Amino acid sequence: MRLHHLGYVGRDLQTLLRRFQAEGAEPIGEPVPDPVQRVVVQFVQQPGSGELWELVVPLSCVEDSPLRGRLARGGGLDHICYELEAGDGPLEQVLRQERDRGGQIVCEPVMATAFGRRIAFVFRRSGRLVELVEPRPPGGLL
Repeated sequence: MRLHHLGYVGRDLQTLLRRFQAEGAEPIGEPVPDPVQRVVVQFVQQPGSGELWELVVPLSCVEDSPLRGRLARGGGLDHICYELEAGDGPLEQVLRQERDRGGQIVCEPVMATAFGRRIAFVFRRSGRLVELVEPRPPGGLL
């Protein structure tokens, strides 16, 4: 697995985007609504460092959002995402390994609109929320 991005949760995409841009980050593409996860995501990159951030906000109202609990705690740094590589095996196998190490699967594999491939979330015993994304297809951008 390799680091793909860091996830940052907030209530309002324009506010988050302004804050990140004030620190030099540049948007990548347009915001992507994801009706499956009921969020909107916007990727930004910090030039020179290669840092890729995923800004995540509710698709509609906060009360119906899977982000509700995180936003109640103020939002902010939310998760780390690892991209699987060919030798890691299929996503289901990696999730079994995570479960065997004591991780709790909090989101079974679903198609992510922003990637065009499946993702899953694991809450590890260390307290970290980890997103796993399937390998990038040849020529894929994100």
